Amino acid sequence: MKRTLGLISLALVASSAFAQNRNAIEVMLVAANPEAPAPTASWDTYKMVKDRLGIDLSFSMLPPGVDGDNKLGSLAAANDLPDLFEIRNRSLFFKLQEQGQLAPVESILSLMPKRTRARYSDKKRSVLVTVNGKVMGLQDPVNLSRQYGILIRQDWLDKLGLKAPTTLDEFLEVAKAFTERDPDGNGKKDTYGFGGVIDFDTAGILPGLGLGNHFQWVYGAYGVAGTWNYKAGNKFAANVKDPNYRKATEFIRKMVEAKVMDPDWATMKRSDLRTRWQQGKYGMFFESVGGLLAGYRNFDANNPKAEVRYILAPKGPGGKNATGTFASAGWLFAVSRKALDQGKGPAIAKFLEWANSGEGYNQLAWGKKGVHYNLVKGVPTVTTNNPSERGQYTQMRWLAMNGNTTELKGRYGPITSADGRTYNLYSDFLTVARKSPWIDRTGDLAVPSAPNQADIERYVSESMVQFVLGQRPLNDANWTSFLNGLRGVGFDQYEQNARSVLQKTGFIK
Repeated sequence: MKRTLGLISLALVASSAFAQNRNAIEVMLVAANPEAPAPTASWDTYKMVKDRLGIDLSFSMLPPGVDGDNKLGSLAAANDLPDLFEIRNRSLFFKLQEQGQLAPVESILSLMPKRTRARYSDKKRSVLVTVNGKVMGLQDPVNLSRQYGILIRQDWLDKLGLKAPTTLDEFLEVAKAFTERDPDGNGKKDTYGFGGVIDFDTAGILPGLGLGNHFQWVYGAYGVAGTWNYKAGNKFAANVKDPNYRKATEFIRKMVEAKVMDPDWATMKRSDLRTRWQQGKYGMFFESVGGLLAGYRNFDANNPKAEVRYILAPKGPGGKNATGTFASAGWLFAVSRKALDQGKGPAIAKFLEWANSGEGYNQLAWGKKGVHYNLVKGVPTVTTNNPSERGQYTQMRWLAMNGNTTELKGRYGPITSADGRTYNLYSDFLTVARKSPWIDRTGDLAVPSAPNQADIERYVSESMVQFVLGQRPLNDANWTSFLNGLRGVGFDQYEQNARSVLQKTGFIK
């Protein structure tokens, strides 16, 4: 027992010494590669950081979602937040700020000039983390936004003698042909025109209220994509109150009635969607560039000689189109008040500047050169066939990645099919999917959640599902009843707060 107590005491002393060493920093981030484990104690990045910067680095992984929020909350309650950490829940960010747990970061910005110039000099992003005139967080720009789009089976178009749709009406006609004319030639009616699910992924894209990301392009065709309209003064309102929001919902109802969508769409998960487009079930589907890259091998194996490509979002009756809404702000990092009080600001700045470019960037973002990647004409190109090992090695990559052209070329290079055809994923993504109109709604991140935010989101989403599935007839009486019901969940106050904050932060006049 004495030996055990002795070991515990030594460990506590060592831990305390680490915490108070101004050249020792503890970093806690959500795993960049959740499918891979945390780096081991022998991770050579630790030695590299010690040798190059004189810093003792400690890294641990934060659970995603609510578990991560709870962990940060517990650490804050014990006044034991890490020196530098990631925070994805903005409500929690402001709560920690109110509790005095976060440090203003202006003093370290000047110590990392390259990183500050590249990432923290945009006023619109800085205002998202500014409280009473002080910048309380490191708001990185998004390193991959607008990465989703509508993909179409070009080989099915060619077989049926069709052209890619450019309007909603054309979209429905093509979807009907993909559903009814046996485009895969197997003699069975087992294909659907469009594949999408109710999904609220927020990685570089803002889903808004209602049916989520995969149907924002329909609302965009009616000029009501996203949650707010961003109009000045009294014209500011939630898009859900706009008559065009109902028209967009009616179009989705029309797709359901025409049976051009997978009948399981309302209950499917994103993983189900991916399995089915890889099986060749859909002629058009909503997918990210990363999802396409990850699933292309299976798709190619199941559908030899098949060809997919991104198309522009179809236009609505008024000529408008938008794939969806996005924010220019990405990962948010915070420095604990405790770290700054212990004099660790310079070490944190030195480490972040190292991660921003050159050796540090490559080490964190791509792994070990010659093992995990090589530079091919200046473009980092992954060479390893062991994604788990590389994933473990690059768990801190979001501190480094920046979304520039070279990086995107490295992440999304050409794909070669089994029969030797090459699909330039990067080119298609940049020239079609990303150039399809998107609406910048960065200000949404400044809008505080309502006390009953989950109730509001559930009410709108479930109502839309009922309308498009026909469980609730989409007529004047029911739509009016739905709008009146918004008041019952406190929507007017939520809307009023949103307008006030967006005006105060300069996102609307």
